[in-house]
Amino acid sequence: MGHLFLHETLDPVRAAGAHTRYLDELGEVVRREGNAEGSAGGECIAAWAPVFLTGDWPRIITFWEMPGGWDGFGRHFDGHDDLFHKPLERWYGERTGGFDRVLEGTDFSPSRAEIEAQALRAPVVLQEIVSLRAGGADDYLARLGDAKAAIEASCPFGVIGGYRTAFRHGTEVMLLWRFPDMTTLTRAERRPADFPAYAAFLERVRAQTITHTGLVLRPTAWSLLR
Repeated sequence: MGHLFLHETLDPVRAAGAHTRYLDELGEVVRREGNAEGSAGGECIAAWAPVFLTGDWPRIITFWEMPGGWDGFGRHFDGHDDLFHKPLERWYGERTGGFDRVLEGTDFSPSRAEIEAQALRAPVVLQEIVSLRAGGADDYLARLGDAKAAIEASCPFGVIGGYRTAFRHGTEVMLLWRFPDMTTLTRAERRPADFPAYAAFLERVRAQTITHTGLVLRPTAWSLLR
């Protein structure tokens, strides 16, 4: 596995403008400071809002790289033993809760620096969370890695990355796909056979999948990956 990432699912308060205020303030913090104080040194890659017809809303998704990998993760929390750090206290009034995942990136999942160097763009993102039998994550992600080049050579969309969710005993992976627009995404959803390499990957992993949840996302204007 490669780099370590933090994936946050945030539930803003259900009040007019709350999600916009949250994203505006987060954008200012990211532009000014690079990360949120106390956030394990995470460097923001993207902040996304779901397309509301495809899942729960209102909701905000943020995606961060955690510098130093597992060693950096351990050092940060050994040095911060407070139960609630300052960003939580500051932003509690703008959200009702959330859910975090620590993600281990595959070798084909780019770091923040690589995303920036490649000028990688993802105007529309399909986030897929896949549940598997214990220990199935590595094989599933290896199949995606094997298929990635053929998909990107023949399809108008591609893979941002494939990630194993930590602390799940290999039972969950997350895939992030990048699409140039909604029309391309909806074509892949309703007619995957139009894209043979993509359809072949879906068929190869079908038997491994226990549950699968997709969510369509769009980035903020200030996200690096947009």
